[in-house]
Amino acid sequence: MARKKKKGSVTGQLVLAARSARTALLHSLDTTEIYPGQDNVLITIGKSGGITLRDLAERLAVRPPTVTKTVNRLVAQGLVEKRSSETDLRQSQAYLTDEGAALVEKVQKAQKSLERRALAGFTDRERKAFRRYLIRVQQNLAEARIEAASDDGG
Repeated sequence: MARKKKKGSVTGQLVLAARSARTALLHSLDTTEIYPGQDNVLITIGKSGGITLRDLAERLAVRPPTVTKTVNRLVAQGLVEKRSSETDLRQSQAYLTDEGAALVEKVQKAQKSLERRALAGFTDRERKAFRRYLIRVQQNLAEARIEAASDDGG
């Protein structure tokens, strides 16, 4: 008697897909020396043309200490530079170096290639729907995190 393959939960499949995508992206970028998560930090800094670490943390939906640690690593790698804000000397802003900007181009090309491979066989309509679903999942989880933080007095 043939056994039916047990299907995992949607969130379990989402985690597996995200892990597979991260691994595939890092393999395609193996000539670079960036770590998981640094790609999105670099791209966000590049799009902003300079951003405070607080705003960067907010855009990436991570805690400020995580962003500070990541940006400091990128500074040490020569990909990012920090400058004091002209309007608030207590704040520093992150900017891409020329080397960081060149790496962002490589990362973006690798991400586009990965997306083409991951969504091979999807119609344009399915791709658009899938993107909307992922955005909704992210928003739902972000709202749940905010509610949990407010319940904890945070």
